[in-house]
Amino acid sequence: MLRSKDPGAVPMKSILLRPTWLVGIVFALVLTLALGTLSLFTWLDFKRIESIRAHVNRTTLLEDSVVILKDLQLRLAAGGRTPDPEKMRAVRADLDQIPVKGGPVGSYTRERLDQLKRLLAQAETQPEAALPAALTLMGEMLERENRIQLEQLDTVYGYTKLDSQLAFAALLGFPCLALLTLWALRQRVLRPIGDLRNFLSRLSNGDFAPVSVARIDPILLPLFENYNQMVNRLEQLEQANRQRTVSLEQEVRSATQALLQQQQSLARTERLAAAGEVSATLAHELRNPIAGIQVTLANLRSEFRDPVLVERMDLVIGELNRITRLLNALLLQSRHVPEAPRPVSVNRLIQDLATLIRYQLPPHIQLVTQVPDELRCVLPEDAVRQAVLNLALNSIAAVGDAPGQVTVRIDYRNAALCIEVLDDGPGFDAMMLSGGVRAFVTSRESGTGLGLAIVKRFAHDLGGELAIANRAPHGAHVTLRLPAVRENVRHATAD
Repeated sequence: MLRSKDPGAVPMKSILLRPTWLVGIVFALVLTLALGTLSLFTWLDFKRIESIRAHVNRTTLLEDSVVILKDLQLRLAAGGRTPDPEKMRAVRADLDQIPVKGGPVGSYTRERLDQLKRLLAQAETQPEAALPAALTLMGEMLERENRIQLEQLDTVYGYTKLDSQLAFAALLGFPCLALLTLWALRQRVLRPIGDLRNFLSRLSNGDFAPVSVARIDPILLPLFENYNQMVNRLEQLEQANRQRTVSLEQEVRSATQALLQQQQSLARTERLAAAGEVSATLAHELRNPIAGIQVTLANLRSEFRDPVLVERMDLVIGELNRITRLLNALLLQSRHVPEAPRPVSVNRLIQDLATLIRYQLPPHIQLVTQVPDELRCVLPEDAVRQAVLNLALNSIAAVGDAPGQVTVRIDYRNAALCIEVLDDGPGFDAMMLSGGVRAFVTSRESGTGLGLAIVKRFAHDLGGELAIANRAPHGAHVTLRLPAVRENVRHATAD
């Protein structure tokens, strides 16, 4: 906001709002007085209604007592000797509730209640004399309560009528005050602001000419002086902005060209990386079962004695080798469809997988499985099988030609299936441990760096995690944690 540098200048806000201060103060005082009066009358009416409700409660309790006593009197007239004790207790209970539900009682009511209690006590031995006297006394009390209620209703009616008159007066007075306030705002605020509309329209069209103050009213003079200062400042800023815009346009052109070049290069790189990852993933996932087939066919070939069969087997093995070479060069888009989880016997899954692995396991490497016999979980079976197969084959490849052992250990804890694969190989290098599992990053010359990356992505999709570590003195320790629901195995018992 631009401000006048003259220390004696009147603030713009004071100029605009000064004519409306008096009207606003009067309006606020009248509104406060009216609201206070209405609040007071409302509070008084609430108190009167509370008093009426208390007297109505007293009347109700007295009427209930009168009904009971008249019933007792009729029974005595019909030949009864003594009043019913239960009904006498009910009358005493109603009388005891009068100070509670009927509000504070005065001396008159308290004396009458004491007399009624004495008459009720006398009615147990002399009902013929006590019951009529008690009924007469209750009738007097009921008549007095009815009279008090009518008086209070008349008072409430009078004050309610006065409240409506005050509300009607406020309904007429407040619009008048509002109109007066709007008139003052129009005369002293809206009209001068309307004069500025033309000047602001000039500003929107780029006209920064100052306004002549020769015929301006002295009260509004500071406002127009501030306007002229604002116009001069805006003109300076507009010139600076034009220069800055020209400079920025040149910088944006050069930056845009560089950015387009970088974006094109990045897009090509991303496409190549995506195609390479898809191709390598397919080759890695299909190469494992093809390798098993090749080993099996090689074993069968060594058992054949017929040269014709050996030649045919060589053709098949050659075709498998060609498929392997083609898979290494395959570039194809893929779509990931998550497998539906289902109840799985983890022990059976691992044992079947171990049987398959042992067919292609070198004789110097031992495969050990440690799985609870009755462990069943809800899992995507094929995906878990492929993940464990990847981990086991990685461990077997890490052991290499040296004698060693690969252990697959599975347990269920903390609502997750924990799969641990341990081997006696050289372990992970420092770069792998510090950087984590990443695609195409491997410490083996013949590896693709996708086995652990695929397992990590599978664990992440299920909300789990993959952790790698080294064992002492050597070896690798891979832990795959998969959230899973465990199924309870129930054994039927004979009766």
